[in-house]
Amino acid sequence: MFEITEDNDMILTDEDGVQEKVKILFYFHNDQRGKDYYFLYRPETPDEVTVLASSDGESLEELTDEEYDEAEQVFEAYENDPEILEARK
Repeated sequence: MFEITEDNDMILTDEDGVQEKVKILFYFHNDQRGKDYYFLYRPETPDEVTVLASSDGESLEELTDEEYDEAEQVFEAYENDPEILEARK
């Protein structure tokens, strides 16, 4: 289970009720799959980005190989595309 806060953080809650706060770097939606893909990191390790998906807006799931390949392409564009770099300023 997860909750997105007003300051663009995500609070993850595991099966035992333990909560962890992570940062959302960015996310995108895939209409064909009906899923949101969240690029997450912990403030103490900002270079370690994890991608998780949600199809119901309540739970997160691991990516398939195909989804992971797409996420890598999106992340590469986020990191290197001149238009995106300009928009991030």
